[in-house]
Amino acid sequence: MQRILNTHGRLRIAVVAGESSGDLLGSQLILALKQRLPHAEFFGIAGPKMQAAGCTSFVPMEKLAVRGYLEVIRHLPELLRIRRQLKRQLLADKPDLFIGIDAPDFNFGLEKALKQAGIPTIHYVGPSVWAWRSERLKKIGQCVSHMLLLFPFEEKIYQEASIPATYVGHPLAEIFPAVPDQLAVREVLEIPAQKAVFTLLPGSRQSEVEMLAALFVETARKLLERYPNALFLVPFVTRETRLLFEQEIWKQGAQALPFRLMFGHAHEAMQAADVILLASGTATLEAMMSRQPMVVTYRLSSLTYRMVKRKLRLPYVSLPNVLAGQFIVPELLQDDATADNLVQAISNLYDDKRFATRLSQRFADLHLSLRCGAAERAADAVCSVLGARA
Repeated sequence: MQRILNTHGRLRIAVVAGESSGDLLGSQLILALKQRLPHAEFFGIAGPKMQAAGCTSFVPMEKLAVRGYLEVIRHLPELLRIRRQLKRQLLADKPDLFIGIDAPDFNFGLEKALKQAGIPTIHYVGPSVWAWRSERLKKIGQCVSHMLLLFPFEEKIYQEASIPATYVGHPLAEIFPAVPDQLAVREVLEIPAQKAVFTLLPGSRQSEVEMLAALFVETARKLLERYPNALFLVPFVTRETRLLFEQEIWKQGAQALPFRLMFGHAHEAMQAADVILLASGTATLEAMMSRQPMVVTYRLSSLTYRMVKRKLRLPYVSLPNVLAGQFIVPELLQDDATADNLVQAISNLYDDKRFATRLSQRFADLHLSLRCGAAERAADAVCSVLGARA
């Protein structure tokens, strides 16, 4: 790696992340790379964690955090404008390496142009080709010099498609304690011992909270009828998502319900829970690592859901079920996502303590299978790609 620094004078790495989970991955990778490449410069599109790690952001990361076909269409002109401007800048500036973190619909088009211009491209987090749209593998090969993968079963898929790839493990597996201490977390959060704690996570994007807030508030109301000692922890990533949820509370006249709305501290809220209700996505992996029972739900616009459902390759969508290869947590999606159904599923988990204990052990096994120093392994793979170029 010293040869790279001597050849280029200074190492310039462009990085683009599209949402909060990518911001976490990017920040850990940047810190690991800085230990190996102390003179490297990082710039692109970054969230607060990546910026704190030393990455200069040209565009607010929130501009890219859009999910669903109809939602993307609504924001498409701005997304395309951002990508065009960034592509022009990077092609003119010629960084030594480009790293796209998740956000495949945004990053792959950018990566293809850069790769064709001779700039090596790394994509961190393989898209869910194992779940749907496996036809994307050919396109991925045209865009990506090397893939960094979070899950062990992905490596074989990319090898068979002749796409260089490295399984690095999942950084979240390093963050969560191997043995969570629920009592200690509840003490820190000042939760009385007699409370039935339900943690609600309606999503990190505004579009998700808009779709799920009413359902979650109604579910909380019905749960309180069944469990009068209930407490609802609701952590949020942004002020905008919290405001949307608060507006729904007022709309339903539910101000008296025992909600505790929180900024951040999602991991603590999960570990403190008796049962977690959450939107499908990366948060399901975090809930699994908290070792607490969960119910997974999701809603999309009818058109988006029909389009996605036709291409699904697996009968489940949440990561704990995908990793286990079977249903171990309930998923209530789209038309099945009703307050009555959610309350029943949550109650089943809350009332059956023996099953909750067995599920916690299964979660522990899956957690440990992903714990292999992801940021360090990812940084080693990045350095190998840079070394091959020098």
